[in-house]
Amino acid sequence: MLAGGTEFPCRVQKISLQAVEIVAGARVEVGQVVVCSLDYIGILPGRISSLTSQGFILDLKIPEDRRGRVATRLEWHAKRCLQHAELRGAPRIVPQHRAVEVRLGENIVLPGTIHNISLSGAAIDLSTDALPFVGTRVRVGARYATVVRLIPRGIAVQFMEPFAANAFASHVRP
Repeated sequence: MLAGGTEFPCRVQKISLQAVEIVAGARVEVGQVVVCSLDYIGILPGRISSLTSQGFILDLKIPEDRRGRVATRLEWHAKRCLQHAELRGAPRIVPQHRAVEVRLGENIVLPGTIHNISLSGAAIDLSTDALPFVGTRVRVGARYATVVRLIPRGIAVQFMEPFAANAFASHVRP
């Protein structure tokens, strides 16, 4: 949120207790005061120190009595991100045949493009804003799967039955 009360969506690229790199489409100027409300971290006030090609750098002005709590939250979030990265242990490939149908029941068909695929799941770009909820059972091609998270422009699914390792190569089709 800018000092005048204008709010806009943004994404954190990098963060520390001193500064945060923000990706945003808002028009801002160096020196402007900004207050960020970041999920899992809290409300962080600051002043724009420089502009980047995709947004800006915000020098944070965290009150001394809150610095310890914010540092703890940043540490917790960093560990959480590492744990999520470790869950994606299976190697990923981009298959030759990327077009796929994602079916919800028998009547709803969402055309999609496989972003990448592993033995146990896939990331799929969908050309719709109405994405299935996390936990929804879907059919991806001929494989049944569960939506495990939403990704930009699509979904990530975990297959009910993983591919056999010896059948997994770039020519694979779900």
